[in-house]
Amino acid sequence: MAKVTKKTKNTNAVSFSNSIKTRLIAVMLIVAILPLAIAIIVSYNNSTKKAEADAIKALNWQAWYIESEYETIIQKNFAAMQAIAAAPSTKTFYVNPTDLTSASKAQAYLNEVDGQLNDGNITVITGPDGMQMLRASGKLVDVSKREYFQEAMKGNVHASDVITSASTGARQTTFSCPVYDNGTVIGVVQRNYNLNEFHDFLAEHAENAYIVDRSGMMAAHSQFDITAENEENFVYTDTPFMTSDATSGSFTAFTGEYNAIICYAKDPDTGWTVCCAQNLDEIKASARSSAIIVIIIGLILSVLAGIVSLIMARAFTDPIGDVSDSLSALSDGEFKPVKRHLHRKDEFGLMVGSTNTVIQKLQDIVTNIKASASDVGTSSEELSDMANQISQTAEDVSNAVQEIASGATQQADEIQSASENVGRIGDAVGDVQNSTGSLSDLANKMKEASEVSSNSLASLQDSSAEMTAKIDEISKTISATQDAVTNINGKVEGIASIATQTNLLSLNASIEAARAGEAGKGFAVVAEEIGKLADDSKQMADDIRKEMDVLLEQSKAAVQAAEDVKQGNNDQQIALGETLDAVNGMLGDISSTVGGVQLISQGADTCESSKNAVVDTMSALSAISEENAASSEETGASMQELSATVTTLAGSANNLKDIADKLNEEMSFFKS
Repeated sequence: MAKVTKKTKNTNAVSFSNSIKTRLIAVMLIVAILPLAIAIIVSYNNSTKKAEADAIKALNWQAWYIESEYETIIQKNFAAMQAIAAAPSTKTFYVNPTDLTSASKAQAYLNEVDGQLNDGNITVITGPDGMQMLRASGKLVDVSKREYFQEAMKGNVHASDVITSASTGARQTTFSCPVYDNGTVIGVVQRNYNLNEFHDFLAEHAENAYIVDRSGMMAAHSQFDITAENEENFVYTDTPFMTSDATSGSFTAFTGEYNAIICYAKDPDTGWTVCCAQNLDEIKASARSSAIIVIIIGLILSVLAGIVSLIMARAFTDPIGDVSDSLSALSDGEFKPVKRHLHRKDEFGLMVGSTNTVIQKLQDIVTNIKASASDVGTSSEELSDMANQISQTAEDVSNAVQEIASGATQQADEIQSASENVGRIGDAVGDVQNSTGSLSDLANKMKEASEVSSNSLASLQDSSAEMTAKIDEISKTISATQDAVTNINGKVEGIASIATQTNLLSLNASIEAARAGEAGKGFAVVAEEIGKLADDSKQMADDIRKEMDVLLEQSKAAVQAAEDVKQGNNDQQIALGETLDAVNGMLGDISSTVGGVQLISQGADTCESSKNAVVDTMSALSAISEENAASSEETGASMQELSATVTTLAGSANNLKDIADKLNEEMSFFKS
């Protein structure tokens, strides 16, 4: 009964994370997105750095521009004060401060200069003791403790740090310059400059700029007013422009609300610093906008790359999946070629074609193996039937040989009887020689005895002829056995050839299974078992051929023994013919003795001679009969061995049939 192969469910399904499609899409997305991300990052960094550099460059230019405008204002004020200090009316006033005319002229000149400057600030003339002497408005105060007064008295044109006016309470800076008379400082001309003027000035020239005095106090800002009440919140003593000797530079700082890039330029006359600032986020805004646009484009490209990746991945994995399905079907014993992707000219098309070629070759191999197994089964059945026929023929030959042996034994008994009769003839001849008186009676008796001998010899001759016929039948039977053995050898050679072809087919199947890789391992095991079965079939066929060769040799020996028996029997027939002729001659002689006593003595001598010849002939015939019996026994033994050999052959044929059935059972795994 063929074994039913249970089809198992394919448990080799690939998970989503391990799928080559997933990996291909991931790799292609990484290849597409990673350079894009790097490009975005690099572009953003370069854009921000360039924006910062451009901003620093613009702010630096703006700071120097504002500083030059600031210096212009300072120089105008310094020039105005120096003009007042050098004016004759001023010097006259210093000489005679109580003279109203001198005071009036000096005041008029102060008003004229203030009018020319037209900035809302006033100029003051201060005495060498620090007491203000003349001003357009406000009360006169003592400024002897002020730094700007002391610096001017030293002969320096000076601008003070931020101070709060004692008379007005306004935040201001005071410019001062010495008044000389004959090289001696006799007083100070000072001009109080309201810092709100700097606020308007900065607001006019910049969006975000401020001026810091030498102590780090912010003097004015373009965006808001600074008062005496909140000025302590705007002290920058630890900033780079305060801690560095550089006349210009840039740095990044947190303003309290945002990070800003600040560029500064120091005025060489006053030591004050002009700073221009810009929000770092605003600087990077354009870079961010560009980056966002690039990111949006990148996302769109990523989606397109994902779609392309999916299409490409399917183009890769679909043929692989079809090949996998085909190999899975092959592992279940089904030959399922790939029907799609045959038109592709790439490696996948080649893979599909190669897979279909392997499946077709495996199907052809399995079909051939099945056909060969069927032929082996049929041949083994024929061989078994033929072996049974040979066994039956061997039994028939053995029975015939037994009959020959029995006939030979009977022949020996008859020859012994004839020998005894010849002895009695000799006795009679002796009696004839001793007594001629009873010659007639003895002659009659001798005639009767001779007739009996003649009949015995005739019977023996007929038995010998029958034995010759039996030997001919044995020879023909053995010859038929030889022909059957020769035919069996031919069948065995065919079986060996089929086994060799099956072995080659198994080797080809193993090679194809190895090419199929992991999916062909199951078929490789089947191919190996087929190879082993083919080797066993070939070995069994070789054993059968050896047994049949032995049987053929024994058959030849039996034929030769039969020929020897036949030859001996022919010799026996010749001897029997001669003996019969002698007996018949003896009868003639006995008949002649009845006619004349004169011939009795001669007849007696002739009978004696004939008796001796008959005795010798009978001895030879007895020996031949014994040889015939022995040969018959040997032939019987040979036929028994032949029968045993044929029985072994039948068993081998049955074993070969079992092997063929097992091979068919294994091949039933494949559905062709």
